[in-house]
Amino acid sequence: MTLCLDPADIVFQSFHHTDPAMPESDPHIPHWRSYTQHFFRANGETLSPQDDRALAWVTSTERASFSDMIAVLLPRLATIQPARVKTVLMAHWTPDLHMGSSVVNAAIHQLGLSACLALAISDRGPDAGLYALDGLNDCLAGKDEDGLLLIAEQKSLMYFSPLMEALQPENNACVCLFNKQQRGLRYRGFRRARLAQWSSEYLSHAVEQLGLTKERLTLIGPARLLEAAHAGARSFAVNPKLLCAAPFVALRTFWEPQRDYLLISENDNGISLCGLAAEEGSR
Repeated sequence: MTLCLDPADIVFQSFHHTDPAMPESDPHIPHWRSYTQHFFRANGETLSPQDDRALAWVTSTERASFSDMIAVLLPRLATIQPARVKTVLMAHWTPDLHMGSSVVNAAIHQLGLSACLALAISDRGPDAGLYALDGLNDCLAGKDEDGLLLIAEQKSLMYFSPLMEALQPENNACVCLFNKQQRGLRYRGFRRARLAQWSSEYLSHAVEQLGLTKERLTLIGPARLLEAAHAGARSFAVNPKLLCAAPFVALRTFWEPQRDYLLISENDNGISLCGLAAEEGSR
């Protein structure tokens, strides 16, 4: 059976905050400052006073944790059958506000799931969601089971990061329920290419390899990649501030029946692609 995704089974939301701001007198600030200093030392670096953001992190009014955001979304999955869900994967690029907490375990507990395989794809980059989707396909190969993909990002760090400053991410979460009940779009596979390979010619070849129909194709990805290669297909640019969730949010937002979709993301001078084909009866 093929892994499928009904776009109606994608739920998402951006959040201003889930955690209250703490006062400047919070007694735990020295603890968090020490944690960050040791984190830098463990990576062969020194945290400078100018880059210390422990006070701003504690007192921020925009604090959002992955577990809290995911917990808001899970009840919106009306079609979920807990007895069928045996795999839960988490994907994120930014670190969680609540460091060390297990988001997958919290979701398993909230939904009352049992005997689950649970994994997290962390620190990979903006294509972590697509990579996790392919991993979910591997985990469910040969099984009549469903799976959950959890994605979350947040904006607050205890130290200055030039990358985060450039990304300006939103606090956001997305949950996708994948099924083996042949409902919705059919997963056609994952491809990885070097950025230097990216062209309309390469794109056309990848579309053919993934078994997608060019005449029904919609591309979803970063604006600059869509401008560089489009192969004459319809396209929608993602919201880059959503990071890993961006292609899935765009799929839910722009989905139309009887269309094939190519989800596009990038990471480490490479490009990741995931193909999703329309239901067999619609092609």
